Amino acid sequence: MNTLIHYAPLLMRGAGVTLGAWLLAGSISIALGTLLGIVGSEHVGSKKLLPIVRIYTFITKGIPAYVQILIAYFVIPGWLGINVSGFVSASCALALCSSGYVTEIVRSGINAIPQGQWDACFVLGYTLQAAIQRVIAPQAIRIALPALIGELEQLLKSTSLLATIGVTEVTRAGMNIISRELDPFPVYCVIACIYLGFSAILTLLSMYANKRGRHGYR
Repeated sequence: MNTLIHYAPLLMRGAGVTLGAWLLAGSISIALGTLLGIVGSEHVGSKKLLPIVRIYTFITKGIPAYVQILIAYFVIPGWLGINVSGFVSASCALALCSSGYVTEIVRSGINAIPQGQWDACFVLGYTLQAAIQRVIAPQAIRIALPALIGELEQLLKSTSLLATIGVTEVTRAGMNIISRELDPFPVYCVIACIYLGFSAILTLLSMYANKRGRHGYR
């Protein structure tokens, strides 16, 4: 217990890095995945763009997140002749990896809307943008939200991969403590509780969003 109290600031800083990486990667993933999901859907995408979206999702989903992190940290900066921190490169790599899954989730949510909904929008004189914003998107969000929350939870757990390139997120911070104290059990228990705490917050936000969505669309 004294060890945990002594190293609590280090673990909290690591948890802050984990949260920051998750928020950065999640923001990029949701923004990029939503855009590509809309563009790649049956009713919105063009025949020229659909193959590009499918190739993108195939690549980002097919390459393990760990390999993408290694490429982003060790390979791409050398090619471009720039210096990028491990935090930024790994977060961007996780974002690209996750965006492939978000693309498929959003695309599936939009494609699940019946054809009659689109036809009704156009009969009423809605433009494509207005139809998506006012009719299609609210329904697609309700369909896609559980899968999106699941992907964000998976992304949260994937931030532990930052430890492999020396970023002192919460897992790496715990490893550093264990190397000094040689007492892994309590440290790993605390790390597990931190991840569970983040997941619990995300679950509560998901429940709140679902509740608001049910009331909002009645």
